[in-house]
Amino acid sequence: MKINLFKLLFIGCLMVSCTKEQDITDQQQLNPNEVIASESMLNQIKIEKVKEIPIKRTLDIPGSIEVKQNLLAKIGSPVQGRIIEVNVELGQKVKKGQVLAIINSTELAKQQLNYIKSVQMVELRSKAFERAVLLFDADVISEAQKLQRKTELSAAKAEMEASKDQLYVLGMTNQEVEAIQSETQIDSVTTIVAKIDGKVIKKNVNIGQVVDPTEDIFTVAALEQVWGVAQVPERQIGFLKEGDEILIDVPAYEKKLVDGKISYLGDIVDPITRTVTIRTEIDNTNGLLKPDMLITMKVSGKEINKIGVPINSIVAIDDIPNLFVKTSSNTFLLRPVTLGMKNKSYVHIEDGLSEDEEIVVDGAFHLNNERLYKKD
Repeated sequence: MKINLFKLLFIGCLMVSCTKEQDITDQQQLNPNEVIASESMLNQIKIEKVKEIPIKRTLDIPGSIEVKQNLLAKIGSPVQGRIIEVNVELGQKVKKGQVLAIINSTELAKQQLNYIKSVQMVELRSKAFERAVLLFDADVISEAQKLQRKTELSAAKAEMEASKDQLYVLGMTNQEVEAIQSETQIDSVTTIVAKIDGKVIKKNVNIGQVVDPTEDIFTVAALEQVWGVAQVPERQIGFLKEGDEILIDVPAYEKKLVDGKISYLGDIVDPITRTVTIRTEIDNTNGLLKPDMLITMKVSGKEINKIGVPINSIVAIDDIPNLFVKTSSNTFLLRPVTLGMKNKSYVHIEDGLSEDEEIVVDGAFHLNNERLYKKD
């Protein structure tokens, strides 16, 4: 009976010991952020030691896309009148001189009539002066009377030229003006034409609408080159200079980054906003950038050395950045970190990582999938 009692006590102790070891193992396996990688998994990832990375200090400046002013034309009607035909649609490409719309204008007809009258008056005054010259030579009229006819002719010619210039202002061509002068026919219909090659980006007119020269009816822009424009706070202007390289982040397109340089740094400070305008020229031959689209200009400054990691090594969990840190030959721990400055390829780590620790720089996605699978 004593022997059996000792055996029972031994077996009981052994069972207690095994239970404790199992509890420890279970506790280790219960860590949801730890992954034990298999041999095949280790072949899919790349591990590197953490080291200092030089990254330039970056100033993020909110801005927007604008059309280059010399590639923008706001087009209105040269005369007051009623639109009788619209020949283009929003977004359509047009050439310089292309007819955008046709307008019927009583104002144009009235000015053409004035021009015809002034032409006829010049003809009348010319004949009167010629007659006066003959009469003066025949000693019928005095020199003063001859000079009066000459003065009347000069005034008539001046009025005719002024009337002709007004027709040019109203949009008529030299050929059309000459046709009126020779045929003495009034045409109250005129056209609204494109001033540059480009695309119709605004259209504020419909058939039957009455318009006048104060309105912008069409806006045509060439969008192959655009501006990135931002307002920099006055206190940060010493950080910038013309020619500085910048990186343009376009939130509308995921991971869309455009290289550029500051082509213009404003000469004055806005007294209300206390900001200075900066501008960069951007190639837009692909047409992805739209006027008024929001952007962020990332201006690089002083270079700073800090421990950093490749951007691809960051794993975002509920918008919190994490890294897989190697804790043993095949074990990795998902650890939250605080990010600092970054460029296209690397990001500084402000907190959560020490130099010479080893992290997964490539294949973190696979490790995270394995972690989630075991967690489930």
